[in-house]
Amino acid sequence: MADGLEVYNASGTKIISYTDRLIRFVATGTVTGGASGYADVTITGMVNDDTWNVQLGDIPRIFTYQSIPSVYFEKQTNNLRIHSGVGETVDYYVFRV
Repeated sequence: MADGLEVYNASGTKIISYTDRLIRFVATGTVTGGASGYADVTITGMVNDDTWNVQLGDIPRIFTYQSIPSVYFEKQTNNLRIHSGVGETVDYYVFRV
């Protein structure tokens, strides 16, 4: 018998299996670009790999900044660096698989 977790809804349909990858919300906030052209946010445990996901923008338009090339992010060890113009306000959301 295998160990794991399966979740069923009221109708008996399996909605989550131990093979599913679920995400965990880690952090959110707002930063304003400074003279350096970026803002650093401490995210404990963050590394630059595929288990960390960052989205920039306003809910419900979470991808607001995709068409603005001056706004982007870098995942670093224990740090999220958000690049933006001086005085530009950016909302960020951090998730982990």
